[in-house]
Amino acid sequence: MVSSINSIRTWSSQAALNAFNDVSNNRAPGNSAPGSSSSSLADVLFSSGGDDDYEDDRIAALIASLQQTMNSNAPDTANDGSVGDMSSKAFMKALQAKLDALKASPDSKAMAEAMQKALDARTLKMTDAVAGNQITAWDITDGKQTSAGVTSVDKSDWTQFLKDRLTRDESGKFVRNADGSYIEKATGASSYFGMVGEAYYYISWAASAATKPAAGLTPASSTNTK
Repeated sequence: MVSSINSIRTWSSQAALNAFNDVSNNRAPGNSAPGSSSSSLADVLFSSGGDDDYEDDRIAALIASLQQTMNSNAPDTANDGSVGDMSSKAFMKALQAKLDALKASPDSKAMAEAMQKALDARTLKMTDAVAGNQITAWDITDGKQTSAGVTSVDKSDWTQFLKDRLTRDESGKFVRNADGSYIEKATGASSYFGMVGEAYYYISWAASAATKPAAGLTPASSTNTK
C-alpha cells in the first residue's frame, strides 16, 4: 500500500486530524455520524487484511472526498494574517484557542476565565520579550474592537525577563496566586507564561481581589526557577 501511504503523507494536517477524529475522541472506528468520510478512512487504516489494490482504491476515493469537503467548508482566512504577527487576527484566534484549552482543564480553568475577562475588557497584555514587542489583546468577534498595534519594549531573554518580573519566595521559587497565575513583583498583576501558536509569550492582567492571596498569607504555591 505504498501509494496509499504516500497520498496520506501529502495531506494537510487538518485533513489528517479529521481522518483520525474517531480515534482521537476514543471512539471505535465507525461510530461517527453515518456517511462520515473521516470515520470510513479510520476504518480502513485501522483494519487488518484485505486486498491491497482494493484498499488503495478505497483510500484514494476517501481522500478525494475529504479534500472536497474541506475545500467547500473552509473558512475565509485570507485576511487573517500570520499567527507569528501579534497584531493579526490569526494570532488573536490562536490566543482564543489557547484560552479555551486552558479553560477546559480544571487546574487552569479559574486562571483562564480571569484571562478571558481581561481580554473582553481589553486589559490583557501580550509580551514577546525576545522580539521586544507588546500588544493589548482584542476580541476579533467584537466588531467594535480592532488591533491597537504593537508597541516596543526592552528586549530580554526569557530567563532573565521572568526572574526580573515575577515574585519569588525566600528559596527563589516563583510564587503563584490561588488560581495558578504568577505574580508580578512590581505591580501585583497576575501573569501566565506559555505558548500561543508556536512561540512563547508572557500574558499579564490585573489580579482580582479573589485571586490575590490574603494579606500576610503565603501564596497558593511556588514554582522552581530552575
